[in-house]
Amino acid sequence: MTRYLLGQLVSLVLTLWVVLTLVFLAVRALPGDAATIMGGIDSSAESIAEMRRSLGLAATLSDQYVSFVGDLVQGDLGDSIRERRPVTAVLLDRLPVTLTLAAMAFVISIVFGLALGLAAGLRPGGFFDRLTTGFATVALSLPEFWFGFILILVFAVQLGWFPVLGLPPTGLSLRSSWHMLLPAVTLAIPRAAQLARLGRARVLEERSSDYVRTARSKGLSAGRIGRHIASNALPGIVPLLALELGGLLTGTIVVEQVFGLPGLGATLLGGISARDYPVVQGVTILAVVIYVGVNWLADVTQLIADPRLRAPA
Repeated sequence: MTRYLLGQLVSLVLTLWVVLTLVFLAVRALPGDAATIMGGIDSSAESIAEMRRSLGLAATLSDQYVSFVGDLVQGDLGDSIRERRPVTAVLLDRLPVTLTLAAMAFVISIVFGLALGLAAGLRPGGFFDRLTTGFATVALSLPEFWFGFILILVFAVQLGWFPVLGLPPTGLSLRSSWHMLLPAVTLAIPRAAQLARLGRARVLEERSSDYVRTARSKGLSAGRIGRHIASNALPGIVPLLALELGGLLTGTIVVEQVFGLPGLGATLLGGISARDYPVVQGVTILAVVIYVGVNWLADVTQLIADPRLRAPA
């Protein structure tokens, strides 16, 4: 088990390095740069060249990469070209909104997804089984932003129960949770559908196991058998939970734009449009670290939860 975890840790570091290198090259492959955008169409070539030197964009690509890696090793993400302040400060300002939105969506998707999946698997062909199948088909066939627009139209515009866009003037607080509910539901819908489908499949698989037939032959109640099935089905769902939690960070990009939330998604898109390389790299680094770290923790959790998966140390 120890060797496996160390191998996973090495894989995590290599994955981070490859992804960050690709991001470094990708953002610089976009046409134009920050100096050109900030200077505007009326700027002379000399002024743009001077601005490019002041921003560190005149160096060769290899020199920029060496500087980028060196700063990153020291924990320095650089300064935002657009906001003229450290990228770390920009991320700390926007991260709470994204984390709150992702956490609310994660909880909603777990509660409804697992409940539907377990209910459908325990009673195949019943009402909850048909409901889960229909819900999953619709939820996975349509893009997230479509659900966002529908929720805004119905619950914000027509019924007036929720605000349409943005956060309250006080910013992120207990009151803002009402503003975050529709975006969280929008994010949760496809993820709850995935969990419901996998949960149903896992429960159906467990229902055909030998221990279930033995329990029935001994006359155990349906409730006790159902609890045994659920406890054995849940470890197989843990990897998907980790993937969904990591995917929530990327999913917030579109949803934050739809609902006008000042989170990492809006920051990333603004950085791309302004060619603010440090901000784009900083947001990507944070997202990749969280995504890969969550999946590594999910592997550890699954090994602990299911002794059958433990390899000899």
